[in-house]
Amino acid sequence: MNRKKKSYLFYILIAVFLIYIIFFDGYSFLKLSLLRKNYQKLNMEMLHQKKENERLKKENDELRHNNKLLEQEARKLGMQKEGEEIFLFKEEQDKRKR
Repeated sequence: MNRKKKSYLFYILIAVFLIYIIFFDGYSFLKLSLLRKNYQKLNMEMLHQKKENERLKKENDELRHNNKLLEQEARKLGMQKEGEEIFLFKEEQDKRKR
């Protein structure tokens, strides 16, 4: 082989090697980039869940220590005190709207 063919072969081999590393290797730049993006997404979701947990803990503590608020929330769920009667009023629909 002459020198010119050897240099072309060398550059082709280097190009093939770089393409393999970038796209097909187990730790390719492309895969690492996708993993980094996925990690950032999961990290943001985790932070969101931590904030939601803190909010729920505060709400839970408030319900445990504030009886008026606890009663309000229980009534929203349809609960009643012992011996208490609840009256439900049914709204009549206007016959003209039918």
